[in-house]
Amino acid sequence: MAEILEFGKKAQDLKSMKDTDLRQRKLEALRKIFQCARCVVKCAKCGSQIEAGKKASVRYATPYPFCTNCQEEYEEYQQRNTGEERNPKYYWHNDQWLEVWRSWLDHQKCLDRYKHSKEFLQLLEEAENLFHT
Repeated sequence: MAEILEFGKKAQDLKSMKDTDLRQRKLEALRKIFQCARCVVKCAKCGSQIEAGKKASVRYATPYPFCTNCQEEYEEYQQRNTGEERNPKYYWHNDQWLEVWRSWLDHQKCLDRYKHSKEFLQLLEEAENLFHT
């Protein structure tokens, strides 16, 4: 009988370990998305600290917080992408530079769609329940 009880305890311990591992994976998935991913004091593209109160004149509304340098690059990207400007401001802002910006913006859009997916929203709800139990 003691062996059956011991097996039951081991099975319960294993289930508890799996539950803990799953809980940690859920929280890590959320942390990766939210911890500083959309921090308003950090540039979304390069990660540098954005100086408070230092706002350059903005020609294009930006979907993400940018530092001054990335804001200028974004504006040039938009101007060149719309055909408003043909010549690069700097010689290194070549076709590959445009592709880097295009792919980075596409990646951000994918992350935004992922954050609105029903599975991710379910994960948020489950995580919220973890904190309230």
